[in-house]
This record gives sequence, structure tokens and C-alpha cells, in this order.
Amino acid sequence: MRVIISSTPSGGHLFPSLMVAEELRRMGHEVLFAGTFGFGARWIRTAGFRFEEIPSRPVTGIFSVMSMGKAVSMSKNILKRFVPHVVIGFGGYGTFPIVTAAFLSGCPCLIHEQNVIVGRANALMAKFVKRIAVSFKDSLEYFPERKRVLTGCPYHIIPENLSRQEAFKVLGLSLEKKVTLLVIGGSQGSSRINKDFVLSAALLKKQVDIQVIHISGKNDYEYLKGAYTRLEIPVRLFSFLDEICYAYLVADIVVSRAGAATIFEIAGARLPAVLIPYPYAVKAHQDKNAAVLRELGSTEVIFEERLSPELLKDTILKLLIYRGNAMEMERRFRELCIPDAARRIADEALSFVGDS
Repeated sequence: MRVIISSTPSGGHLFPSLMVAEELRRMGHEVLFAGTFGFGARWIRTAGFRFEEIPSRPVTGIFSVMSMGKAVSMSKNILKRFVPHVVIGFGGYGTFPIVTAAFLSGCPCLIHEQNVIVGRANALMAKFVKRIAVSFKDSLEYFPERKRVLTGCPYHIIPENLSRQEAFKVLGLSLEKKVTLLVIGGSQGSSRINKDFVLSAALLKKQVDIQVIHISGKNDYEYLKGAYTRLEIPVRLFSFLDEICYAYLVADIVVSRAGAATIFEIAGARLPAVLIPYPYAVKAHQDKNAAVLRELGSTEVIFEERLSPELLKDTILKLLIYRGNAMEMERRFRELCIPDAARRIADEALSFVGDS
């Protein structure tokens, strides 16, 4: 079968969509990406998928309405050329044109909502798509029972055959250090987390033997490189880390934003975490994502208006002292994580092909 997958540049949308695309390819189906990808196109290209870029932006005025109309028209042409059996959308304004065009053309559509709180694009598209797949149980209440299905969110799963010792070796880190901290600011990095954490690391160094894996984004990379050198803290610094499973395997604690894909990866790795939700996320959806993990235990949430190097240091030390009961964490996190989420989404999308 032929499947169009639509997404946006945000890692929280793009990486789950890529995992579903890879699952569909393993199943023998042909996949075309169509959406607004921007810098995210490099990951689609690296994964070996064809893609069509559809210029699009949020609808905020008359000119953006005209732009969206052109994007829908372009999407109709893509549909005519590729003739998909089904379209899968992963939310965001970049998904809206192709899903709208598919609906108008009579092609069945499934959308996936990564976050607890439903995004604006998905809330609108939910009215005319065939199926809505959700990541969190808490999201089911937003959609009609006949349309909704709990699939979970695709996330990077640590391979069973990968040992912690091997991961330390690949990353060039020491097995002798007492604590390994993993810092993630999202797919584009977080300047606020980057700068507060490095100051916090200077304070932590006085109390704990630490080493750091820091995924910084491009903008702060050189600044952080110099800061860690001056502090003489062992660090593996990345603007972006493709093989993030190695980092999750060696980390003792994660400091991160609260995007949905990251939430599931932290839970899947059974790691304590300090979550700092992005304060400008639409509908404050990262706040709700973080709350889900906090309720499961071994997670602390710091809202950015309260963030300081001292508070971050104290919160990390608190988690080091009390990391929670390992068996209880396993049970709670297992309830949240659905390891075969990509397969479930693919199966749901294919299940209604031909009966539309």
C-alpha cells in the first residue's frame, strides 16, 4: 500500500512519525513524507524516505489564510501524483494542508496526538479524520469514543543487546564516576536550561563526582564547550545526538524539557528526571506532560519562572538521595509506555483502508 505521512520540524512530531514510517517500510508498504519539515528534512533524507515540502505556517491573519489555501492546493497535486491509500498526520500546522486535501479527496486519514493536551491543528482535524491515535490515557476524553484509540507514542527504545559498559565506551565516559547526568533541551536545544545547568554543574561538582552528557542544540555549543573546559567537568557535548539510546543507558538522572517523545523515552529508560516544561508551548501542553511523569514518581518539575542554578542543584541532589523503589518505578512506567506504539499506529491506519 501507499502511505503519506505528514509532520513538522519539531522533534516531538517528526521522530515519532519517522518510527511509524520505518515500521510501515518493514511491513512492505511505500511511504512518502509530505509536510512542512524545514531543518527536519535532513532526518527524513538520512532515513531514506522521499519527501515533498509544503510551505505552510500557522493561520494568524489574512495572508497566512491565503498561504494555507495555496498549501492545500499543492497537497491536492501531491495526492494526485502519489495516490495514497491512507494519510497519517502527526500534528502541527505543517500537517493541516495534506490532511485537509486528503479529506476533500476522499482519502482516509489518521492523526496522532503526542501530548496530553490536544494541539490546535489536531483539535480541528479531529472533526473530519477517520481515527485519532493518542499517546496518553488522559487524552482519550477529548475525542469521540468511536474515533479514538490509545496507541502510545513511538520512542527510542534501548536495544536489549546493548550493555551499559559498551555504552560508556562508545560515549567515551568513565565507569568510575559516581553520577552521570544527561541534559536535553529538546530537538533545537534550550538556552535557558543550557546556561542554568552549567552554573548548577559548578555547584554540584563541589558535592558529587559528576560527568555530563549535554545535548545543547547549535546556538550554545561553543559557549558550553568553553564553560565545561573552564570548570574541568568531564562532558560529552553534542549539538544533537542521533544515538540517544547510549545516553539513556548510562545516565543516572535526566534534566530535560517535557516534550511527549522525551517523556516516553525517560519512562522507557526507567530514569529519575528533573523536568523543566517549555513555558511558551501551545496550551501549556508540556506542563501537563510533566505532571503525568511526576505522578508516577521519581520525577521533579521546575517551572522556568522559578528555575535557578541553586534550585536545579538542590533538586538533582534530592533525586540522588531518593531515586525511588526500582520495582515500583518499573511497574508504574510500564503502565505508561507502549513499546510497540509505532506498529499499533501503522496497524490502525491500515485497518480502515478500503472501508472508507
